[in-house]
Amino acid sequence: MNTDTYDYIVVGAGSGGAAAAARLSESGKHSVLLLEAGPPDKNIWTRIPLGVAKVLEQAKVTRSFFTEPDPNMDNRKIYWPRGWVVGGSSTVNGMIWVHGTPREYDLWAEDGCPGWAYKDLQPWFKKIESFQGGDDATRGRKGPVTITEYKPVDGMPDAFLDSIQQAGIAPRVKDYNARGFGGSYLQFNTRNGVRCNTRMAYLDEATQRPNLTLLTGAMVGRVVIENKRAVGVAAKVDGKDVQFKARREVILSGGAFNSPQLLELSGIGRRDVLAAAGVPLLHELQMVGENLSEHVYSPLMYRSRAEVSWNSGLGSPMGQAKLGLQWLTTRKGPMATSSITAQAFVPLTPDRKDAEIKLQVQQLSISNNRGAGKLKPDTFPGVTLASFQIRPRSRGSCHIASSNPTADPILFSRHFTHDDDIHHCLTALRMSRRIAETGPMARLLEEEVRPGGKAASDEDLIAYLRATGATAWHPLGTCRIGSDASQSVVDPQLRVHGIQGLRIADASVMPTIASTNTNAISIAIGERVADFIQRGA
Repeated sequence: MNTDTYDYIVVGAGSGGAAAAARLSESGKHSVLLLEAGPPDKNIWTRIPLGVAKVLEQAKVTRSFFTEPDPNMDNRKIYWPRGWVVGGSSTVNGMIWVHGTPREYDLWAEDGCPGWAYKDLQPWFKKIESFQGGDDATRGRKGPVTITEYKPVDGMPDAFLDSIQQAGIAPRVKDYNARGFGGSYLQFNTRNGVRCNTRMAYLDEATQRPNLTLLTGAMVGRVVIENKRAVGVAAKVDGKDVQFKARREVILSGGAFNSPQLLELSGIGRRDVLAAAGVPLLHELQMVGENLSEHVYSPLMYRSRAEVSWNSGLGSPMGQAKLGLQWLTTRKGPMATSSITAQAFVPLTPDRKDAEIKLQVQQLSISNNRGAGKLKPDTFPGVTLASFQIRPRSRGSCHIASSNPTADPILFSRHFTHDDDIHHCLTALRMSRRIAETGPMARLLEEEVRPGGKAASDEDLIAYLRATGATAWHPLGTCRIGSDASQSVVDPQLRVHGIQGLRIADASVMPTIASTNTNAISIAIGERVADFIQRGA
């Protein structure tokens, strides 16, 4: 459509933005402009599920963020990559499909977010997915995102799940997404062995509509606000400064880093932050860029029996060629997975009823724990038992340092500033070791390689957490939902407090981490913002 004026403008074609734009354009009654700073999704490695390692290594469709040195993580700068492409982080993530922990969503509703309890969200999880397993009461069958359950090719997934149950940690269940508890085979968003990101699920069809315009390479610099109302956005496209006008609303879907950044560039946020960055204050909201939350990912690596490790196949050119040919001809094999084959959601102690820790098995081992650069499997047969706390209590921040929209925001992770977090991660490492020592797993594992038996005491393991712990790549919370404008950024209908015609629909609005993997809930948020708008909420 050759115009600079649209009914709705959506900024960011990621998980939330793709869903929102597709739904807002579905009736054909309204014009929608979807702006994406990154390129189109045309990289072959984004199609191959296990190609995520190559995607991160190439950094062509990701934006590499780093935190400031974290004193609780041995003063390391933590690597935080995000998708910078159509489909956003759904195009570059591990595709792990998790609805979340019901109790954590219920806490959202109790903490000033009415309409965001698990009973409110479950219908949306069903709407967005197409899954042929589980129970009709909890799983969707006809949604746009195709979900596949891993089919074991060796004994490792079953040994992992059986050992969790035999160790008394949590039960083995048919479907961990039924109530966010227990362990089962991994579920991931693929369709016929190909990544089913939001580009495939929503935009391939939606962009055929004449009323939806997708523009890539469009760097939005600010929201245009007149009399406390969003009326459009200012952007740079092909080196030129342009403005697009919105008759009805602007929806920000840039994610946990870029949505608060764009609010601050637009003059919305903390008075002190904007003054330091040289941006005039238009509307003060204290919580913009605050409440940044993320897991600490903690892996234990083991030398294993050769038949359950994928290291040799993925670590050599010949092995990669063989597995690549298998994927090309059958869409099956390790290349059709994320290398994680089973996971479990478990309580801190057996007497508790809700999950607080996630445990997973990955059928390869890599010395570079989610750091930037090349991810190369170990030369010996190995597997990884990884864990993290579902709902960390520590909070970081994300703020601009200048008025330059291309500059990275300043990120403070502040991991382990709450005592519960280090305790929970330590408990999770101890659980992983118990699983490794339990019958079925003990028969497949030979020795712990990292950190190894020398790290025996709590102090040793805590030192290991601080020295090697990495992001789980699930940042959120910087524009949190809430009824009180002094404690939140958007209201329960995702409207920015105090600004008309402006909403946010991405992971930044989540008050806490309720789902260990945040893609499903991010898509649901995109669906919900369109529903709120269409219902006049």
